[in-house]
Amino acid sequence: MRVLFRLCYALLLLGIFFAGAWFMFERSIVGRSVAVPDLVGKSLPQAMVQAQRVGLRVEEQRSRARYDERVGKDQILSQVPESGSLAKPAQIIRVVVSLGRAQVKVPELIGLPPRAAALKLAEQSLELGAVSWYRDPAARVGIVAQDPEPDSPASKNESVAALTNRGAPEYRFVMPDLIGKDAEKIRPRLEARGFRVGSARYESYEGIAPNTVLKQFPPAGYPISSREVVSLTLSRAAEPMAPTR
Repeated sequence: MRVLFRLCYALLLLGIFFAGAWFMFERSIVGRSVAVPDLVGKSLPQAMVQAQRVGLRVEEQRSRARYDERVGKDQILSQVPESGSLAKPAQIIRVVVSLGRAQVKVPELIGLPPRAAALKLAEQSLELGAVSWYRDPAARVGIVAQDPEPDSPASKNESVAALTNRGAPEYRFVMPDLIGKDAEKIRPRLEARGFRVGSARYESYEGIAPNTVLKQFPPAGYPISSREVVSLTLSRAAEPMAPTR
């Protein structure tokens, strides 16, 4: 019984010793620790001043600097240890600085139609912005000026404004009714007025003279410009029937 009592007493003393040692160790470590400040988004000089206030140091990792769309140039992008964690006095906070938004060169758009210009800009992660236009029959049709100018540095998703020339004025007409008319007679008239007549389709139609207009597009009464293409379906001579035996 006495041996058991001594054993329990020894275990109690041992527990008290370890508990006290752990308490003193934790107090000595935590008591001298400081909370790491949040340095993300701050410039390097600002971060150094803020870190020094709590007894820490800042070290820039230049080899890890990278472009970022959200954090501005020369501002801290990330840090180790993270903000809010505990650190010992004089411990180093390693930071990565942002290079800002990735820069690209604006391509030349002169002479391109707006749709082709938009595709060319998209290849550089840029966008076609406001497109102004005027008409000059003597000048080249397409984009004649742009802002920013070609080879200018720009950030991704930046817009490029353009000024384009649409050439001669565009006249609009009411599409006439061509059904039942001779295509050989109306084709020269359409072309003389600036219309483009596409390749005709032919269909056999009994009782109708060859080259008679059967269908048209645009339909009669439809508004049409002089640059649009007129499509016609014409009749062709009926094929002779094979003799029956």
